[in-house]
Amino acid sequence: MTTSVILYSEVPLLRQAKERAYLYTIPLLIVPHVLGGVTALLSGPLQFSSRLRRRNPRFHRILGRIYVCAVLTAAPIAMILSQNRHDPHAIHFFVANVVQAGTWIITTVAAFVTAYNGWFQKHREWMIRSYAMTFTFVGTRVLQPIPFWNRHSEAGFAMEIIMITLMAILIPDLALCWRELTKRRT
Repeated sequence: MTTSVILYSEVPLLRQAKERAYLYTIPLLIVPHVLGGVTALLSGPLQFSSRLRRRNPRFHRILGRIYVCAVLTAAPIAMILSQNRHDPHAIHFFVANVVQAGTWIITTVAAFVTAYNGWFQKHREWMIRSYAMTFTFVGTRVLQPIPFWNRHSEAGFAMEIIMITLMAILIPDLALCWRELTKRRT
């Protein structure tokens, strides 16, 4: 799914002269943003391997710190990029990106702090939320190749970002609490 998003959503942007010209004006922002995002996207799934965690806890901790640094690089830059990219009167897109990036930062810092303090079950839960937020990059773009979906306005895309951010928090929470939600108290 991630590969299809890159091929059908991001690569076509690079073919547009206007987009390429814009990207050349922001190399000090776009390069660390992309590297941080890709690092988080690729390193996140390894963090969920119980085999890796048991066999090499040191590697798990190092990879976790790399993930945290990647998020704390990519997310703030995403806020800066969204502020400078669009019409200053169209604040909805900036607000949506701040909500998305801010939630990503909060869930990642919570995952780190709970691990640091030894609350490993809570750490796992926050890591699930954090990686769900990492995956919102894919979620906001996965339907773009569908013509009727791709016709919404910038305000519509901002609403999509907020909705997918909410789903990225709600769905993992429902999954984590499913037993409590469905089991009757005796």
